[in-house]
Amino acid sequence: MTLALRTVIVLSMVTAALPAAATTLPSDDLLAARFFAELVAQSIKQKLLPGSEQAGQGVRAIAPPLVPKFTVDGCEVLQWDRNRFSKLSLYINRPGKYCLDQDYESFCSPFEHGCPGPVIDIRASDVDVDFRGHTVSASGAGVDGYGQNIRIHNGRIDGAGVGIHLSDKGHSPSAAYPILPVKVNDVFTDTGFVIESMQFVDVRKAIMLSGRGNLVRDNTISAIFNKQDSTLVHFALLSYGPAARIERNTFRLKGLAPGFNGYAMYLRSADGTIVGNNTVRTGFSNTGTIGVGLSNTNGVMLQANEFSTETDTVLDAGSSLNGRD
Repeated sequence: MTLALRTVIVLSMVTAALPAAATTLPSDDLLAARFFAELVAQSIKQKLLPGSEQAGQGVRAIAPPLVPKFTVDGCEVLQWDRNRFSKLSLYINRPGKYCLDQDYESFCSPFEHGCPGPVIDIRASDVDVDFRGHTVSASGAGVDGYGQNIRIHNGRIDGAGVGIHLSDKGHSPSAAYPILPVKVNDVFTDTGFVIESMQFVDVRKAIMLSGRGNLVRDNTISAIFNKQDSTLVHFALLSYGPAARIERNTFRLKGLAPGFNGYAMYLRSADGTIVGNNTVRTGFSNTGTIGVGLSNTNGVMLQANEFSTETDTVLDAGSSLNGRD
């Protein structure tokens, strides 16, 4: 006899014996005790007994197998494989051209298991993701990628903690947070990431990149520097690695609490980077806002940028500019 069956029998005996206790239990207590015993017995039968009608109901149903979908121009449509991922995840693990055919939302409590994961998760090189005008709304990350030659373009990300996070092998951009110490001997691979024609709306951090030779251009970024941010580090764009080009982006910074600093662009180990034709606007107050912060970076060229921040540039002791106009 199984443990589940013995448990049900015992509870059934308790339920049957309850009327005999009517002389010693108040009527309300008797009803509550009987209801509880019956409820537990039924629950165990449904969950544990073989052959019961509800047995296995707690197991996630198997979804139909995922069938690849392609557009007429050969783009593979990203889909959520519900048999593989219990939470929304558009997973890419091979090179190719991908696109969205709908909007996606992923909001959850930070205390919930598996939250917040990225909506689009890239674990491959030579990947092109075309949003095709669609929106990803998320409380966690919009896009997370690891590889080389990843391009993200033509869409919108709303409300994310991090909009797009793309990482060089062995060098996460998170290692370049302004509050963390500088690693002076970093060697970066040629990642060639491209982020262009994207709109970021009310994100806490829009773009975080590491690697050599990345390109960020023609994006519109609205960043909220929320004082509740647990990192207490505020930036809209972080570029970690040399020879990047950051061009023709429009930033709007808002929500910075008094006593904090917030960067539109923060560059570390970014020798030879070109920052040109970007516009940075601030909210009600520009106090504490910085256009470009440089850390362990030399030879950066600033060209035709327009900043309404309190400070245009901040350089640490290991940084220098190649020129500006």
